[in-house]
Amino acid sequence: MSKFIRVWEALDVNDISPHLLIVGEITGDCSNCRALGIAYSEVKTCPSCKTTFKYIASRTKEIGKLKAKRPDLICIDLDDYKKITGSMRARDLFGSGN
Repeated sequence: MSKFIRVWEALDVNDISPHLLIVGEITGDCSNCRALGIAYSEVKTCPSCKTTFKYIASRTKEIGKLKAKRPDLICIDLDDYKKITGSMRARDLFGSGN
């Protein structure tokens, strides 16, 4: 029986951010332009900025349903993404450069 298990892989967050679809219970948001209310189970590109979605992250933890609806996208952990991007924003804000 197949189950989902987290696998860590080094990825460049700057490559993920412009192509990330962040989904909730019903709709999704574009990480690139912040467009809201995207019907994530149907669209391949953002209706606003036309970016092509390659990655998907969920505010819920129902990965099985998410992958069933969007098997074409790579699932990433939203908490990991937020932690990394938050750290990057803080570094930029305080100008430490590292």
